[in-house]
Amino acid sequence: MDFIDATVQSFLSQDRLPLPRTTLGAVDREGNHYAKCFGGNQEEGCRADDVHWIASATKFITSIAVMQCVEKGLLDLDADISAILPEWKNPKILTGFNERDEPQFRPAKRPLTLRLLLTHSSGMAYTFMHPLLVRYQELEGERPLFLQTIRESFHTFLVFEPGEQWLYGPGLEWAGLMIENVTGLKLGEYMDRNIFQPVGAKDITFHLDERPDLRARKVKLWERDNHRLREVTDFWFPDPVIDDIGGGGIYTTVPDLLKIYLGVLQGKLLEPESLQLMFKPHLESRKGLDNQEDHVLANRNAIYNAIPKDISVDYGLSGLLNTIDVPGSRSQHSLSWSGLPNCYWWIDLKKGVAGVYLSQLLPTGDQRAVDLLAEFERAVYTVLG
Repeated sequence: MDFIDATVQSFLSQDRLPLPRTTLGAVDREGNHYAKCFGGNQEEGCRADDVHWIASATKFITSIAVMQCVEKGLLDLDADISAILPEWKNPKILTGFNERDEPQFRPAKRPLTLRLLLTHSSGMAYTFMHPLLVRYQELEGERPLFLQTIRESFHTFLVFEPGEQWLYGPGLEWAGLMIENVTGLKLGEYMDRNIFQPVGAKDITFHLDERPDLRARKVKLWERDNHRLREVTDFWFPDPVIDDIGGGGIYTTVPDLLKIYLGVLQGKLLEPESLQLMFKPHLESRKGLDNQEDHVLANRNAIYNAIPKDISVDYGLSGLLNTIDVPGSRSQHSLSWSGLPNCYWWIDLKKGVAGVYLSQLLPTGDQRAVDLLAEFERAVYTVLG
């Protein structure tokens, strides 16, 4: 613990761009854990159990729920999702716009499956990830990325043929609706019964308006303003929300995330076969992930986090996979992802360790944050020996 503390404090003492208060955590398969907050000040306290909006770090938790439903025979990774979500029957692909700026579509050659949703290879995309969607949104009129419900937030058309490439999109938002349809429960209620309660996670919710105790501990949101940090008070993510947004809606703490990750490492939440399936490559084509330099810096950092440029990657069921060992840290086929306000996590099934970095800093993929994540990760593996 002292070594990790010293490593992080040494990094933060460097005279470089400031970071807001940041909470770091790690846990091994035996249950030994580390959780600590760094960088608090008079404006904002610094407790390890302060509450963060984890944004897309929600996706992995939703994928656990998906795989539980697969185990129960309620969902099938390779079945046509339109049997559960009829709006995705006979999907169409946006190909461009005519001279009158009218969108042009063609039919997709194959149906959508849950596996494609979980691996971001379905042809869906977030607006900011594809130029055709950016143009479509400009013509429709600007609106927030998320509205109060999933169906009003996302279009029901694609931008490429399913399986053709990797591109980040709202697959887990739709997968969350599939869970609700087959279980008859709201996503958060299902998670509470089948994920949160079994591991003792209590400080976690999709709805801050229902948990004033958590709202009182919510960390402030910050934004880089040249060489300073500016508090953000007019953020676009809806609060309250109607839907439980499986792709990005959870508020929680580092200790509760570590409980969930420990439940994964110890096999308490999923059968061994399901875990092995999640932590293996699934992409039909690695186009879109095969070259870090194809992405602007912020997106690159958000996607690849602390994975070096010379390490090839693939995608598992709701997480990026490094296809070979990362020297001094992650084992081959470790799973990782991020969340918009510079939240990051990784799970190394082989070495039996998981780590998490939570902050509330915009824009996403902050270089200083990713550098700290890498330092923290190296310190964790050094302690593990």
